[in-house]
Amino acid sequence: MKRNQNISTVERRRIIMEEIQQNKQVDIFHLKTQFNVSEVTLRKDLRYLENKNLLIRSRGGAMITVKVGEDLSVKKRMVLNLDMKKSIAETASTLIKEGDTIILDSGTTLMQLTNHLEKFRKLTVITNALDIAIKLSQFNNLKIIVPGGIFMKKSFSLVGVTSVENFQMFRADKYFTSADGINTEGLFTSNLEEGQIAKIIMSNAKENIVLVDSSKFDRNGIINFAPLSKIHTLVTDKNIPKNYLGRFAELGIKVIIAEN
Repeated sequence: MKRNQNISTVERRRIIMEEIQQNKQVDIFHLKTQFNVSEVTLRKDLRYLENKNLLIRSRGGAMITVKVGEDLSVKKRMVLNLDMKKSIAETASTLIKEGDTIILDSGTTLMQLTNHLEKFRKLTVITNALDIAIKLSQFNNLKIIVPGGIFMKKSFSLVGVTSVENFQMFRADKYFTSADGINTEGLFTSNLEEGQIAKIIMSNAKENIVLVDSSKFDRNGIINFAPLSKIHTLVTDKNIPKNYLGRFAELGIKVIIAEN
């Protein structure tokens, strides 16, 4: 489908990345026809995205890079930096108060957070992660709300139009989320649908709390779902790159270092 030549550079590059995610590769001839722009412009786009480690340029086009945008299954992610995730989750649990309404994103660090919720006598938890909802169903004093949607096997999350519409209605005291990568441009995920939902929730929650271990810093992803300015509190470990601390202070982001 031919698109308007007046489309912005940012939007064009976003569409290119969506196509690479879906088809694993793109070619210059197809892009030239689709966007009605010059080959020189498209090569600049591909060079820019390659410098961001989002793709690998090839003769006549580009292909996806496995390292960036790889949507690992829950089982694979569960064992990565497990001790740090446990420590970060335990620290994050101290931010929850009796009577709160919280939203829990999908992910292994958020699953670790559920281990610390049984102690609450009154707590409402909204989540689109089925594995988290099932885990929380063991605790008698929690009110659990699960929006509908399409089931994603790798992340055990519910996404799609139904989920988006429901999350547009919800308001919460705190939103606990994570990311596949974080850098000076913001928070990144490898999943387009989950990124769309996260963007909506971050606009509606009173406080956005991001749980990431230090291995996630200086990493890119396919979807930038939030700028750093959307973060209120960040919980991480002591190995956070020091150059980020000044930037977070400028933005008024509270940084909490979890003890090992």
